Amino acid sequence: MTSAGDRHSSPFPKIFNPSTWRQQLNLDSRTFLMMLKGALPPTVVIAIYQTDAIADITLTIGYLSALISVLSQALMPRAKFLKIMLFDLLATCVSASLCCLAIFCAIKAREHNTSPDASEAVENGYNSDACAVSAVWLIVVIWLANAIRAWKPMELQDPMVAFSVFASVTLTRAGMFVTLSDGLEFVSRLLKGFMIGFAIAIGVSLFIYPITSRGHVFRDIRGYVTAIEGVLKAQIDFVQGSSEAWTAGGLLSRTRTALSTRERQPESGIGSKKEKLQAAIADLNTLHGKLQSDLFYSKDEIAWGKLSASDLNEIGGLLRNLLLPLSGMAMLPGILDMIVSHEGPRDEVDSLSNEAEQVSQKELEIRQVVETLHRRLDECAGLVGLGLQYALLKLELVKEKQLERQPGGVGDEETGHHLDPSKANFLSTFDQKLRDYASRRKYLPRALASLEAFIPEKTTSEVASEDRTVANDADVRQEFFLILYMSQLQDSLLNATLGFVKFAEGKVADGTMKRGRIIFPINSIRQWLSITSESENDSRRGSSPGNPSSIYQDNSSTKHPDPEHLPPSNAWERASTVFRHISHVIKSEESIFGFRVAAASFCVGILAYLHQTQDFFIRQRCIWAMIVIVIGMSPTSGQTMLGFVTRIAATVVSLVLSLMVWYIPDQKTAGVIVFLYLANVFEYYFYITKPQLFGPSVIAIVTLNVIVGYELQIRKLGHDLGTSNGQPYYPIYLFGPYKLAAVAAGCAISFFWVILPYPVTSKTTLRKTLGQGFFTLAEFYSCMHTTIELWLTGKLGNVQTPSSPSYLLSKTRHNLFRQEMILLNALRTLSHFSTFEPPIGGKFPKDTYDSIISEIQRMLVSMALMAQTAQNLETPQLTERQSSVDADADGPPNTESKWTSRLASIALNSETFKSHSTTSLLCHLGSSITNAQPLPPYLSAGDSFPLARQLQQIDEGLLSIRHVEDPAFPAFVAMEVLRSVVGDGLGGLLRYVMFLLPFILLLSSY
Repeated sequence: MTSAGDRHSSPFPKIFNPSTWRQQLNLDSRTFLMMLKGALPPTVVIAIYQTDAIADITLTIGYLSALISVLSQALMPRAKFLKIMLFDLLATCVSASLCCLAIFCAIKAREHNTSPDASEAVENGYNSDACAVSAVWLIVVIWLANAIRAWKPMELQDPMVAFSVFASVTLTRAGMFVTLSDGLEFVSRLLKGFMIGFAIAIGVSLFIYPITSRGHVFRDIRGYVTAIEGVLKAQIDFVQGSSEAWTAGGLLSRTRTALSTRERQPESGIGSKKEKLQAAIADLNTLHGKLQSDLFYSKDEIAWGKLSASDLNEIGGLLRNLLLPLSGMAMLPGILDMIVSHEGPRDEVDSLSNEAEQVSQKELEIRQVVETLHRRLDECAGLVGLGLQYALLKLELVKEKQLERQPGGVGDEETGHHLDPSKANFLSTFDQKLRDYASRRKYLPRALASLEAFIPEKTTSEVASEDRTVANDADVRQEFFLILYMSQLQDSLLNATLGFVKFAEGKVADGTMKRGRIIFPINSIRQWLSITSESENDSRRGSSPGNPSSIYQDNSSTKHPDPEHLPPSNAWERASTVFRHISHVIKSEESIFGFRVAAASFCVGILAYLHQTQDFFIRQRCIWAMIVIVIGMSPTSGQTMLGFVTRIAATVVSLVLSLMVWYIPDQKTAGVIVFLYLANVFEYYFYITKPQLFGPSVIAIVTLNVIVGYELQIRKLGHDLGTSNGQPYYPIYLFGPYKLAAVAAGCAISFFWVILPYPVTSKTTLRKTLGQGFFTLAEFYSCMHTTIELWLTGKLGNVQTPSSPSYLLSKTRHNLFRQEMILLNALRTLSHFSTFEPPIGGKFPKDTYDSIISEIQRMLVSMALMAQTAQNLETPQLTERQSSVDADADGPPNTESKWTSRLASIALNSETFKSHSTTSLLCHLGSSITNAQPLPPYLSAGDSFPLARQLQQIDEGLLSIRHVEDPAFPAFVAMEVLRSVVGDGLGGLLRYVMFLLPFILLLSSY
């Protein structure tokens, strides 16, 4: 017998623990409710089809209503759903109108057929002229629809699919209609079937567990705060356990080889903490992208709430201010690696024992640095977490009982300085804590007494400046820059948190949070019908939001000159430009994609227009292969090959489910509908939780409902009426395999037309998109450089003034940053799809491209931090004028202000700052990658810490740690570190591109 102890030690309780498997399946209550909601539209459509009122309307095309209800995507947020649904309705009505015109043309062609066997053709129902006209209409309509679909995939993907499905079903039968009334009656019946599917989807979307973009935004904000706390925790863990990264395993590894043989600490722990930090910041970046996408549609919603669309946009900007310093802090492991890789061996010393003693002393000093950094970072993380919780509480995004209480809080409860977000005096106490945190910066020189920017041979403050020995370049102390770099980012993070807290407090003070109101998007409603509005998915077109050189004109786009044509000079030349526009549209990538879809569809559709195969096309339901093509055809071969495998696998699953749905309830209609709903719930799990399987999930859901819906349709209409469309009845065990064959044929034809007449591979698209990324990064660098230059010269202005350079530059940077992030996401997706393409002619250098993408992201974050750091500080010139006033007064002069002005003057006169080689190099890289041409020779990326090395030659005291209390001092140091990161990234990009496109002739001469 089994004892009680044995029963308690059984693994079954863990296996069947609901919380365990729900966590593994990523199945929370909201996901489960969305699964239940998503399964409703097709099930409801098939259920109401069992009534005579609906069955008499749709007759033999009723199951198409279930397909349309699935393609309507009722799980989208309300604003996005209604916008796309409007386009769905317009596209379907336009398709119906064009189909009526096509049927009219086909009927007229049939009437004017004068061939000798015309009478026989009429008797058999086949007419070559009518079929030829219908075929031309099919090609043109599918071509145009899918070209428009590729132009704006986000808004027009579903509408153009509905358009294409309607046109395909109608035009493949257009050549068979003998009279116009027959054709118009079929179009009317099909249109009603589509409208039923749309109507059910609208009802479920709006009235069953309604989902709003505002709700997504609120959930994203709460998740954003949680993700920030996760990043800070991972950062603290990394710093806490990374003493070996700074000493034995890191910065001190540049010592002599004899010392490197000492026992090192294991690196597995620090490696795992580094990976956790990178994973945490990657999750935060992903959530930030989702938040921006949800914000785009949230401003279009009419809702009842307290926060307006402008408030949500402002919250998005405040969270972006938090993201940048966090991203910079997360680059610490990479900066450590950069410093280690660029450090050369130290100068030889006379005695190895003396060098070992120096290294030991150095380790003690650096450990003190790490402890100081960890202590301040831990305190910073506590303040940030409490501040964000307070903001969420004031904005009513969380309840007081949901606040995460930190053990012991922050501060001492006995002294009255304990921080509790639920207390009324939190804001004043929080502000005092921030001032205390900033004031403790003055203790840094005492805690880090041995830490200076340089390591001179004589470290005496009493020696005159002319007696100092200038240090070598190799003696720039890197940990000096790192500790102040992290300190500056912590200050930026706390300031951003304070801004968020004050915003939340302001919403309470001005009465916004007292009561709810109708949120009516007056400004957005005017642009609601515009499909050309700015979208988060313009990356396919690579549109540029502006050129920094014309920032003062605030142009939204730049028209590039045409090297083949001069500007038009007369009326004829101006009027004839329309022909150039037409040719550009026809040869565009969107038009080529539309032509490929039309060609692939016609490979199946031609069977409906030939006398020998027309009956086969109808009887064997080849239209489903066409529907699979227009639904699932992708622009690149990698996506299509992946879809080919996953769609077939999904169809097999749906086939098995359909048999279970049909036979488990013993083919009883009521039981079949119940089990159909449960099967839809199961398939919607993958639809919701696996976005990468969106296409296969849609095909699987459609297949399941079409198989079951068809069988119930035949049962409702009867055998004679159900087969009156020329399609014989097949039992479910035969009809299911027919559907599987149709999906396989459609996927195979899609793949065939993606690679012919020439392949559009993910690899080629990745390379060209990467070129766009380089050019956008060059624009962003130019904008950042202009921001810093105007800041140093005192011409930047106030960012709150719309006409100031600061405001215009900030707007352009945000647009460029958003565009570059979209491009980076597209590049990662294309890199993923490239793994599914066969290595014809050689393997694709995926690792090299992935490294380039990572370097671009690191450089982008560094540039954004440099611009943000400069914009948040007072201009040195204003400080200098203030210092002159102080000098005329009775008090002592402001030496710190003089230091700031002098450092700014040196930076402005620096040759490295004046040079625009970085912008030029990025443009070279972009042109080389885009055109697949080698780079020109003798390109260089520059050295690390260039300004620091120049200051070393002028005056070492300018970067002494005694200036640490000046807010501009750590800002200068942080920008120098970030500038070194940019330089290191440029060097990496240069090496990677030269590896991909070597200049063979020059390299062979070395």
